[in-house]
Amino acid sequence: MSYVLQSKVGGDFKPHPEGIHPAICVDLIDLGLVESEWQGQRRLVNKLRLVFETEQRGEDGKNCIITKTFTASLHPKAKLSDFVGKWRGRPVVPGESIDLSKLIGANCTLVVSHQQNMVGRTYASIDAVSKPTKRLVASGSYDPALARQRIAEWKAREAGAAAPQASSQPSNGGGRPLNPVAAAFPQNGAAPAATPKSAAPPPAPTADFDPEVGF
Repeated sequence: MSYVLQSKVGGDFKPHPEGIHPAICVDLIDLGLVESEWQGQRRLVNKLRLVFETEQRGEDGKNCIITKTFTASLHPKAKLSDFVGKWRGRPVVPGESIDLSKLIGANCTLVVSHQQNMVGRTYASIDAVSKPTKRLVASGSYDPALARQRIAEWKAREAGAAAPQASSQPSNGGGRPLNPVAAAFPQNGAAPAATPKSAAPPPAPTADFDPEVGF
C-alpha cells in the first residue's frame, strides 16, 4: 500500500501587497530571549516585534497586518535604532532614552517588498520607514491577545513543551508578560474598541498635515 504525501508551501496565504503604504503601529510585543546567529555564533538575544496595520484589506475584509522583528537595542548600530530614527525623522543619539510604548498609535509610511524564504514561500518584508504622510486610526480588528497566544504556542513548540492554554497575558516562559507595554491596552488584553460606524471618519490627509509622530 503506497503512502504518498505532497509538499505544499504557502497554501492560500497571501502576503501584504508590495508598495508604499500609510500605516499605524498597533502593537509592540516583547518576544523575550530568542536564539539568533551572528558571525557564525549562536546566542540568546532579547527580541521585540512591531506590529503595523495598513489601509490594505484582506479577503476577510479586515485591515492587513504586517510586522517587523528587531533585537531590543537602541545601540547606534542596532537596526531598531536606525528604524526609529528614520520613522521620526531624526536619529537616535547615544544616551537617549525612548519610551517604546509611545510607538503604539504612531503613524508612519512603510515600504513593503516581497521576498522568499529558504523553502520558497513568499512573505512581505518592511524594507523602509519614514514619517507619515497620512493620518490613520486603528480599525480595532487586530487582537493582541491572540497574537501573544500564537507566540506562546510557537515558543512552546520550540521548547518541545505542551502548548499553553489561551490567556490574555501569556508569559514568555520567564514569568513576565510578552508585552512590556500591555498597559497601553485594556486589562483584558483586547485592542482598543473599534470606532463606531456612526462616528466621524478619520480626518483626510491635507496639504498642511503635521508629520510629527510624537516620540
